[in-house]
Amino acid sequence: MSKEKMSEYKHEKAPSNMLGRLHDRVKLNPGGYSETEPGVLFAIRVRKNRNLVLSLSTCMDCGACLTVCPAYLATRNIRNSPLGRITLAKSIMKGRINDEVINEAYTYFWQCLTCRRCAWACPFGVDVADITRAIRSMLYELNLAPNYVVGVIDNLESTGNFLGLPEDVLKEVIINAVNEIRLEKGVNARVKINEAAYALLLPSACADYTTALNTFKGYVLLLNELGVDFTLSTRAPDITNYGLFMDERHMKLIAERIVEEARRLGVKLVIAGECGHGWRVFKNYVIPRLREYGIEGTHIIYIATEAIKRGLVKLDVSLNDGITYIYMDPCHYARGGDLVKEPRFVLRSVVSRYMELNERPELAICCGGTSGMLAKEMEELSIKYAELWYQSVINKGANCIVVPCAACKLQMDRVLPKLNKLHEREITFTGLMDLVYKAIIPRKTIK
Repeated sequence: MSKEKMSEYKHEKAPSNMLGRLHDRVKLNPGGYSETEPGVLFAIRVRKNRNLVLSLSTCMDCGACLTVCPAYLATRNIRNSPLGRITLAKSIMKGRINDEVINEAYTYFWQCLTCRRCAWACPFGVDVADITRAIRSMLYELNLAPNYVVGVIDNLESTGNFLGLPEDVLKEVIINAVNEIRLEKGVNARVKINEAAYALLLPSACADYTTALNTFKGYVLLLNELGVDFTLSTRAPDITNYGLFMDERHMKLIAERIVEEARRLGVKLVIAGECGHGWRVFKNYVIPRLREYGIEGTHIIYIATEAIKRGLVKLDVSLNDGITYIYMDPCHYARGGDLVKEPRFVLRSVVSRYMELNERPELAICCGGTSGMLAKEMEELSIKYAELWYQSVINKGANCIVVPCAACKLQMDRVLPKLNKLHEREITFTGLMDLVYKAIIPRKTIK
């Protein structure tokens, strides 16, 4: 591998006391085997991971992944690419490890978006996102993890939500949203909080309660129109799961909180809100766990799709007119979430005209804000990643990006003002359920 200058971008490392709290929760004691010889543990763990070894041995260094990797396309740094990460992992597997190698692994495996675009381009299906997640987990055992990611995981495990919001604040946000629905739509929406119900609704606290409140109002109004008896839990108000990005043990711990709360409230259905990686964990881990207790799980977009097909909601697309929309697939919907056709059907039903950002959803370009890249110190790099899709939006002549994903919305909220100023544009963004909310004509309103 060529010796380019090490990237100037690096995640701020989490302090030992924060890491200690996380280690205790999953009964991990890294000091027992890594304080004196961290490199030895690293190499052993890599060699013992059969899936990782198989992936590394399958890679033929053909470079097909370089043509699609947003990180490489944005930086042209071979180290910050699937091929570069595989080369580094192979070196670790062979035992060529020192402090510089560990530092390089921390730098570049945490610059990976884990968007899995490379796996669709690889002729052998090598998924570098899985390699990245495995290496990150090993780095975590060596007390190396980003402060931002560790902080989010700590919030999710201690309070149940991304921001660490206390219960009274969550209740206030929910009540204010219900009041806005009454004023804007003339509907007294019914929302239970911490009460038994048929369904448990899981928004994403990082966006649906803050930057994308209209998304949340879309959930509430749709479910009220359909007569669904649902509840929100202040103990588990969030579909977000940053454990996916760092360590599977924490992914499961966060996910189990949802399972426990669904059982406590006696629900029969759990409904996921707009969040790409949250849906991937929910679909592939939480739903199978819920089914062990006779509980089903679904996505709010599936519910919207079925309601529209059956004519159960009245829609007026003219309420979303005057804007050229462009649909942006969240990575974890298009790759691993099987949520591709339904968002497009819903979008066609609530707007007059939209276009596609991605001609092939399986190769959808990442927003650049997932997998820990929302950390403040990574903002400049995430903007470089974002330039890829931003230029495509400009070229296609759209002025509003539709992104049914909480992480995408936070990324848009952060980078669009800067990119718009740079390119003298006024491109905006919205969630999909925001547009559903605007288009719904309530069947019963306050007289």
